[in-house]
Order: sequence, then structure tokens, then C-alpha cells
Amino acid sequence: ALVSEVTGKPLEVIQLPDEALTEGVKAAGVPEEFARVIVSFDANTRSGRISMVTDAIETLSGRKPKSLKQFLEANKAALAG
Repeated sequence: ALVSEVTGKPLEVIQLPDEALTEGVKAAGVPEEFARVIVSFDANTRSGRISMVTDAIETLSGRKPKSLKQFLEANKAALAG
């Protein structure tokens, strides 16, 4: 909803089974071992296991993190195509 709000374009989210996502990532040229890592991030996000908030961005970069909305607005032209 936020991407559509910022870009003014609809965005349809399609949930894929992990196996189908793995095959799609591999078809894009990603090695199988890394494809499984990518899919594990998606699975953990869906299950809420990576919903924690940390200060890592500020600690590592010395700058306050941007919100997703700030990032989308700053990159609107690239996202809207």
C-alpha cells in the first residue's frame, strides 16, 4: 500500500510457496545455496521473526536511519519508471 501511495502506481503482491520462489531465484541466475538464503529471509519476514528494531544503521553509519516512506519518496522517480 505504501509503494502505491508514493508512486501512484498499483503494486500487486503475490505470495509464492518457498519452493516456487527458490526456483524463480535460481532461474534468475542465483546459485542454489544463495537462493535458499534469500528465500529464508522471505520466510522469516512472513513469520515475523525479523521484525525487531535495532540501532545498527545508526551505529554502523553514524546517521539516523530513514523510514521506508522517506526512502520511497527519495527514489520515487526510479520506482515509478
